[in-house]
Amino acid sequence: MQEFYNHKKIDPQINLLWERGNYFIPKIDRTKKPFSIFLVPPNASGEMHIGNALMIAIQDILTRYHRAKGEPTLWIPSTDHGGYETQVNFERGLEKVGKDRYSYTSQELFEAIKYFVEGNNNIIKNQIKALGASVDWSRFRYTMDDESIKATNETFKKMVADGLIYRRPYMASYCPECATILADLELKEKKEKTPLYFIKFKFQNSDEYLPLATTRPEFLFTVTHVLIHPTNKQYANNIGKTLLNPITGNPVEIIASKRKFDPQNPEPFLTPFFPSYKKYDYEYTLRNSIPARNLLDWQGNMLERYPGLKPVEARAKEILFLKEHGFIEKTDDAYLESTFLCKRGHAVENVIMQTWFLKLDDKKIPLRKNALEAIKKENLVIFPKWREKGLMAWLEKMTDWPIARQNVWGIKIPIWYDISDPSKFIVWFVNEKREKKCGNLQSFLDQGVPLKEVSQGLERIYTSEDAAWTLDKEAGKNYLPETDTFDTWFSSGQWGTIVFNHINSDDFSYFYPSNSIVIGHDLLRLSISRKILLSQYLNDRLPFKTVYLHSLIKGQDGQKMSKSIGNAVSLEYYLEKFGADATRMALISHTTQKEDFLLLEDQFIVYQNFAARLWKIGQMVEVGNQLLTGSFKLKDLSQEDKNLLLIIDNLPIQLGLYIEKFLFARAQTKLCDFLSNLEGYAKIKQPKENTIISLSILKYVFKKYLLILHPFMPFTTEQLYGDLYGPTQPLAASPWPNKMNYFDE
Repeated sequence: MQEFYNHKKIDPQINLLWERGNYFIPKIDRTKKPFSIFLVPPNASGEMHIGNALMIAIQDILTRYHRAKGEPTLWIPSTDHGGYETQVNFERGLEKVGKDRYSYTSQELFEAIKYFVEGNNNIIKNQIKALGASVDWSRFRYTMDDESIKATNETFKKMVADGLIYRRPYMASYCPECATILADLELKEKKEKTPLYFIKFKFQNSDEYLPLATTRPEFLFTVTHVLIHPTNKQYANNIGKTLLNPITGNPVEIIASKRKFDPQNPEPFLTPFFPSYKKYDYEYTLRNSIPARNLLDWQGNMLERYPGLKPVEARAKEILFLKEHGFIEKTDDAYLESTFLCKRGHAVENVIMQTWFLKLDDKKIPLRKNALEAIKKENLVIFPKWREKGLMAWLEKMTDWPIARQNVWGIKIPIWYDISDPSKFIVWFVNEKREKKCGNLQSFLDQGVPLKEVSQGLERIYTSEDAAWTLDKEAGKNYLPETDTFDTWFSSGQWGTIVFNHINSDDFSYFYPSNSIVIGHDLLRLSISRKILLSQYLNDRLPFKTVYLHSLIKGQDGQKMSKSIGNAVSLEYYLEKFGADATRMALISHTTQKEDFLLLEDQFIVYQNFAARLWKIGQMVEVGNQLLTGSFKLKDLSQEDKNLLLIIDNLPIQLGLYIEKFLFARAQTKLCDFLSNLEGYAKIKQPKENTIISLSILKYVFKKYLLILHPFMPFTTEQLYGDLYGPTQPLAASPWPNKMNYFDE
């Protein structure tokens, strides 16, 4: 044995030993019950951070334990193409070197991001190996590999055939700078002081007015209604009256609405009804006959009233107009309002556009109902249990899912538009002179621009509501492809199923569904709910039997650690300084946390010291190896010897129960306590009694200890096992110890 364990030198050697032996590639044995799990794919937007390592450490404990129990065990590694987040990170890199995305065509940008992701995938693979993850690399998957793209497209086509896909106008959160739609859960909320303007809306045929408050006076010209709850004592007497829009002079109806209203905490002021820019108001129009229209173009410029201006510029002009005509009653300059930003920190606006939806409550195939019933029927287990209510509540209230994004990077939606009537299409394309063009397709064709030139340089297409589309092109017709990509969660939502290959494959029939999924609690809605919906749809079963939701590691700014936010701490820092074993154990020690937590280095030092103590016991066993010629005899044992043997005999059973109940920190604490027992035993027995017996006991007990410590500390235990016991097979392929019952009568 070496004097000290050098993780920088030895860890890679052990990884090579495991890889060459193919110890993590399971054989399908229909006589045995398998254990399977898949790595929730890390986002290939960059290298993994320390937060990703917690998930991997937990999954590796489960995998090594079940493999040692003799179960055919499969752990599939994978990475996620990441869609929007990956494109954001790539564009940030461009900005650092003085470039921007607009110097690329869409195809050039796609290829550049693809190269960027390939590099990140290699980095992530090496990080997974460096953590000691016992994954089956022969089954590595990527959410944009050929099989994944094919499976995602097949799912979409099946949904089209089942009548679950449709297009309609939709108010979406849109970042003009990133030129993409964002899901609400992808937005960052920011509270900031914003002037609140109280605008005089005069009653029709009267000099009296009703003040309506808004922070967005540039959109006042669209106001046609004011909604008041009929029990609102302060304002209900105005229901049925008519106001005049101070911008347009058009009538504004005051109507009764029973939308959310708390009589104990009434609104301090009335607001205009803004269905063309407020999501809450827009949703009301879908159930009532009140018109709404899109107010902004793809660049985030005003379409009406002040066409071509940004909203903030139009606001300044509108305020000036209102002041000149005496329509501003007062201004509250200290009003605190929520604004929403994309992950790059750009202000997000609401736009109304045609987009693709997945129907959740179809009469023939009710995805929501089927998913909720499957959760109960299959007894899905959620850890911690109290989060089960959140999952059910989210599935019950989910609206139809808008599955399209305007990213360049992603899986293209496999749709073709029939352009028999070119006037129904707005196109953005790069012409043969590398000039970017935008306008009505009919106009370009009338100008003599060849359709082939538009098609080859197509960057984006936007269609009218009645534009014809198809999955398969017909001969003799002209088509242009959809340029939108799938929401990342649409492809990753199928991952619990398609990661096992095709439904008819041997892997799928044997290993599906996975025994558990380990994931951060923040992904309960974005990831878990969608995996349940889509997997149940694809094969009438849930994708996993258990969901383990762990707490999140916070960055120093108090937010969830994230590459896109920029507060993540590099995993390499911890691996370099403390090694994989100490890093893993430090992370596992936090699994008792109910709240998200900051990671302090003190805990890493504790387990670094633990590894050093373990190594010293190993050196004592090495001394014994040089002196011992046989094993101990029960009749020669002292009470201290018997006590130690009883503890190690029962410890594998206790640990197994803890691991199967997902009590990882408790199991680890039990293991750490036993090292103290070993140290105490060595200290007591060294100066007295029979040294040969003591060393023989220590050698036997330490071997069993390494076997059960291995899932938590794989590298150091593997090296000690090889150095001290010269096995025919490594610790990673050794069975879990059985109870020996030495002292039973």
